[in-house]
Amino acid sequence: MKNRATIDASSPLPLYYQVKKKIINEILRKNLQKGDRIPKEIDMCATYDVSRITIRRAISELVSEKVLYRISGVGTFVDEVQDGDFLLSEKDRQVALVVPDIEDLAISAIFSGIQTRLHDYEHEVIIYSSGRRIDKENTNLSHLLQSNSAGAIIFPNWGNTNVAQIFELKRRNFPFVLIDRYFHDLETDYVVTDNIAGAFKVVSHLIALGHRRIGFIGGLDNSAANDRKEGYIRALSEHGIVLEQSLITTLDKDSYSFPLIEPEHGGYEEVRKLMNIKKPPTAIFAASDGFALGAMSAIRELGLRIPQDVAVVGFDNLKYASLLEVPLTTVAQPFREIGEKAVEILMNKIQNKNAPLQKLILAPELIVRKSCGASLATPPAQNPGRKSSLAAAK
Repeated sequence: MKNRATIDASSPLPLYYQVKKKIINEILRKNLQKGDRIPKEIDMCATYDVSRITIRRAISELVSEKVLYRISGVGTFVDEVQDGDFLLSEKDRQVALVVPDIEDLAISAIFSGIQTRLHDYEHEVIIYSSGRRIDKENTNLSHLLQSNSAGAIIFPNWGNTNVAQIFELKRRNFPFVLIDRYFHDLETDYVVTDNIAGAFKVVSHLIALGHRRIGFIGGLDNSAANDRKEGYIRALSEHGIVLEQSLITTLDKDSYSFPLIEPEHGGYEEVRKLMNIKKPPTAIFAASDGFALGAMSAIRELGLRIPQDVAVVGFDNLKYASLLEVPLTTVAQPFREIGEKAVEILMNKIQNKNAPLQKLILAPELIVRKSCGASLATPPAQNPGRKSSLAAAK
């Protein structure tokens, strides 16, 4: 067997898996045919510059897959296989991505990281986009168990509307990783931004600018929206500001057509409500840049100026945030890194389904622009977010 390519020790692909693929390629090229004895383990170690343990694992898997067979005391030989027999291994190179809307700016940025990292692992991605329909997303999740995907990266919709489907994936030991959101009552692998810390930073920044009446616009019920609300509350408490429920408003799911997931741009009606209370806010923290966009539109219609009359800040740092008439102060999420890390966790899960759970929490960044009324030189607030950025489930 000729060494047609060296083993790449820097590749994220395990060494044994690279050796396994090379043996399969030799068979597909007809360099090894039915009944041929493959080289001795010690020779393959020298050929590929890997350990004997690595060679043995590659061979053992090919034997269990009936690509090779052993004769005790004689050697290991190529079994009777056809090119089509290797089509089943395509499943090992497909990963599903389940999202509400692949055209969403945040999701497309995450997808960029997923696609790049999967390429490093020589895997392909199959996209299940629900068009923001909850019922279709639940169907997509249920379909995973019958699909040809080795695992999945899942961006859950709001609330607990699909927790049953995700629980079934977990029960059936199907490898998956959640991104952006997680479930408090269901232990899973996930990669998220530290939303509590991000919200704390941006609200503390508003407080440092002199604001005491800060309105909050939250999204529909999910971990990301809830954690951002928690960060808002913590910031007020840390600075001795009494929480006023009248300054908190969230999108009402009954105001939107079920089974659609929350709209991309809310915030308009919510700000109008906030500005109509007896003592309206002097600043608005919108839990997403989309909500901030709606809020800014409503503020202008009310004849108010941003930031002179009302400061506005968002969360996400989507592409348009810096291009608005009044550039938006916001919290940047590491979208690309979320995608990359999710792939790494999933690949580990696919290779070892009993691997410990990984809960990866990535640090956000405060991006100060004109909408808050401050200069770029204003120092960011301290970070009281989650204590650990990576925790294994106990």
